[in-house]
Amino acid sequence: MDTFVLFKESKRVTLRPEDMTAQKISVIFQVQRESVFLTDDSNVALFPRPDGDFNSFDMISRAHYEVHGDPIVAEKPAMNPHAIDTPVRFSFNRPTLGSSSSTGGTPRASYSAPKTFVRNVFNAEIINGKLETSKMVTLRFTEPEACVTSILTKVKEALGQPGSLVLTDSHGNEILDSEGTRGSAFWKQNSRKVYAVPEEQVAALQGNKRKRLSRREDNGLQDVMFDIEEVVEAAQGLQEVSKMIKDLCGGAKSTLMMTLTLSEAEVASLKEVFTCLICNGPLVTPVFSTCCRSLIGCKECVETWNTSHEYCPKCRSVDLENNLHEVAGLSQALTPLKKMLN
Repeated sequence: MDTFVLFKESKRVTLRPEDMTAQKISVIFQVQRESVFLTDDSNVALFPRPDGDFNSFDMISRAHYEVHGDPIVAEKPAMNPHAIDTPVRFSFNRPTLGSSSSTGGTPRASYSAPKTFVRNVFNAEIINGKLETSKMVTLRFTEPEACVTSILTKVKEALGQPGSLVLTDSHGNEILDSEGTRGSAFWKQNSRKVYAVPEEQVAALQGNKRKRLSRREDNGLQDVMFDIEEVVEAAQGLQEVSKMIKDLCGGAKSTLMMTLTLSEAEVASLKEVFTCLICNGPLVTPVFSTCCRSLIGCKECVETWNTSHEYCPKCRSVDLENNLHEVAGLSQALTPLKKMLN
């Protein structure tokens, strides 16, 4: 069923097509029926037909329309006749059809629309610790509506989601209602991405972050220890390769020449692990990515790739820049393997 969201200042009402009449709108928003008109998100004015109904075929379902019109002014109570000799008769100051038609101009309402702003909000879910977007909502709001509560209400109305949502930044941190988030100065900056995420997913993400931070504080090595754990986990499935590297490192320390015989399957396994995914050559200053927990390429190749791509060349995960780590000391171990990998 089609519905239309009408608002004026802080008042907001959802109406069905049969209720879109000048009479009902004037009663709801306390404006004079003769002066009622609407504006859409593009600030295009919509006027009622001669019978007083708005043409719903010209309107978009679930869209927001601002109500304009002269406010209804209550008559002042009768004054004491002894206070003033000459009685004053009260009358509404409204434009007449005769005056507007005689000048040949189009009648305009005297009410000036408040300034509006536009903000994009992404509907997202947290998958594997990352924000994955599926929809985007473009909102129009006024200065009084520039706060977390009003923006979140508009997002829920546009998405039609009854569930509980939370506004977050690009790192999954919840945006709280505070002095800094009230006002258009914060919300009109579309360079700052805002996401609407299910509340239970945000709580789970924050819990995982706290566990990770607690583990880092206990060992005292912060990011370094976390990266080492990731490298060790990735190397657990390469026990045979690790043993070969250790043997090669031991042989490199001695002055004796040794011949290592490998099968084709072992050579293929070494090439797969220690070949750059970008230049297809042996790894030079290897770089490790935590998103796929594996070596992905040379440092120089990965830096060049990252300037034009935001995703991992192996698993296609986004936010590649924050997942990269240079593996120190592995270049020397790979030196004896260069001829084999070429």
